[in-house]
Amino acid sequence: MNARPRFCVLDMQVIDPPTGGGRQRLLGLFGALGGPTSYVGTWDWRGRPERRQMLTATLEEHLVPLSPAQFDAVDRESAGIAGGTVIDITFHRLGTLSPDYVAAARAAAAAADVVVFSHPWCWPLVADALRPEQLLVYDAHNVEGLLRVGLLDDGGRGTDLAREVVRLELAMCRAADLVLACSVEDAEGFAALYGIDAAKIRIAANGAFADAVAPAPAGERDALRAQLGLDGTTAFFIGSDYGPNADAARFIADRLAPALPAMRFVVAGGVGASLGGRNLPANVTVTGTIEEAAKRDWLRAADIAVNPMFGGSGTNVKMLDYFAAGLPVVTTATGARGLRGAAGAMRLAESLGFAAALRGLAADAPLREAMSAAARRAVERHYAWERLSPAAGRLLARHGAAKGRDAPFFSVVVPTFRRHAHLDRLVARLARQDCRDFEVVVVDQSEEPWAGAGRDHGVPLHYLHTDLRGAVAARNTGADLARGAVIAFTDDDCEPHPGWLEGARAAFDDPDVVGVEGLILSDKVGDPDWRWVTNDGFEGIGFMTANLFVRAAAFHRLGGFDPDFEEPHFREDTDLGWRLQAIGLVPFSREAWVFHPPHPRREERESLEARSRFFEKDALLLRKHPGRYPDLLRREAQWTHNPHFRAHLLRGAERYGVTVPEDLLALMG
Repeated sequence: MNARPRFCVLDMQVIDPPTGGGRQRLLGLFGALGGPTSYVGTWDWRGRPERRQMLTATLEEHLVPLSPAQFDAVDRESAGIAGGTVIDITFHRLGTLSPDYVAAARAAAAAADVVVFSHPWCWPLVADALRPEQLLVYDAHNVEGLLRVGLLDDGGRGTDLAREVVRLELAMCRAADLVLACSVEDAEGFAALYGIDAAKIRIAANGAFADAVAPAPAGERDALRAQLGLDGTTAFFIGSDYGPNADAARFIADRLAPALPAMRFVVAGGVGASLGGRNLPANVTVTGTIEEAAKRDWLRAADIAVNPMFGGSGTNVKMLDYFAAGLPVVTTATGARGLRGAAGAMRLAESLGFAAALRGLAADAPLREAMSAAARRAVERHYAWERLSPAAGRLLARHGAAKGRDAPFFSVVVPTFRRHAHLDRLVARLARQDCRDFEVVVVDQSEEPWAGAGRDHGVPLHYLHTDLRGAVAARNTGADLARGAVIAFTDDDCEPHPGWLEGARAAFDDPDVVGVEGLILSDKVGDPDWRWVTNDGFEGIGFMTANLFVRAAAFHRLGGFDPDFEEPHFREDTDLGWRLQAIGLVPFSREAWVFHPPHPRREERESLEARSRFFEKDALLLRKHPGRYPDLLRREAQWTHNPHFRAHLLRGAERYGVTVPEDLLALMG
């Protein structure tokens, strides 16, 4: 593959203007891949001419109109189908009626190193023109099979078409080298519904253009509010005229607005049509369809965003716009699905408690301010297209360059930050491993690149220098780039025994084993003047990334480490270990051991006070695993030797909106 690979993206929709989630994903995800990118699409309505234009420095949009014969055939297929047109889901059959489009798509695919099908609709029209050395990627906006069954299953022709979608998507998933899913839920859906190898699934989240939508400075915000006629607390909701959005709009008008008469509710976008003809409360404003500039104004003028979604699939792109504008959000769990790394930015509430949650947030200015900062931070770290697109380019280039080469059994993933001397020693130890069937992936978050990156260390080594801080993000990034059947995690200051990898390998002969917890040894155990790290005698419950092996298929099926446990990173390994145990076996190995040097408590970053702040994350662990956390709490008994533990647990509970059960509070005294 070329050092700067050529990308081709195929779909049957328009990118520009980027209105709606699908178009925004096309522009955002593929706008800055790092190599020339050709997009071939079309209009799904009649009478438009051919169009070519550069949308970004690397992304060209080429729109080829469909033939009248195809539109006529679509009209016939749509007759009697609930929901109207079926131009997308019949495209794989009827696209042959538009030879100009097919020729353009095949030509663009032939010239590319990486071919991406955004939706599966175009793939059968191009499949026989693809070459074995090309990387074939399915960018899945949804699990289309599940979505279309829900929309079309009428016991008649709609059911037949839905089954056609399932068969098409299954074939697309099987043919693809990589499947890009929008969320962990979708990744699980692909693995469960289609039985595809989850090792080839990666999460490519939806995003927002962070540079375009940002919180307004105070003076500008005041001017916007005056211009829009806003006075008092304003809650904002936007959506297209789509069933679940319409249900949410009616919930706002019928339930929230009457319950909170002092609050202004703004319902923006095409969803406003669902409220037509209703006698709306005086505190509900319906804008109708609005342009992007107007949407930005409303986002930057509002105080709170609401997302009372009770159905639908995939992630809600509107949530990312809310976060980008720094809006704290009250949402249902359905509305928050697929969004990680934003726990501090939103409050979860269901139908009965939604108004109360909104009322409480409106009355708590410091909480709104903290949530606003967390919302913006979540976008900048996890959901900015400006960051997501280059990361996708690196992912596709890495796997494209490796296509056709045998994959190693292990990928050793190492995050590092300002400890290049430690990294030198670690890589030297890895070079002395008894097992030779492995690669090393280093994700370096230091300000300056590692001097050893270009040297031959005697092991295959892939190095990435990034400005994105956080061990959780680094490990997930490393795992995305990894090619091994098993991902081995360790820390840059650890010292693996020469038999470390070999000691874990045999366990994976059992297909039910999804991970292995390796032994961690340390000095100064029990000495309060040192922070020592060991799991000896505490196996099977805590889990630590200093020594953790995960089958790649299981890791990607579960979406890896949960970035909600970042800042500071803590308990992400426990959370992953427990999720792994829910789908398979995670035995403990004393043969696969590493030594973790202790760190003196006199160092500020290692002091008991500084490290105790990490226990804020216990509140998240409690929320995600209410049945398991009490056992961990009792076995660790942190409150018996750490006077700061209880306060930080409760601070985390307040930060993330978690209720600590009374029996646990009583246990800690």
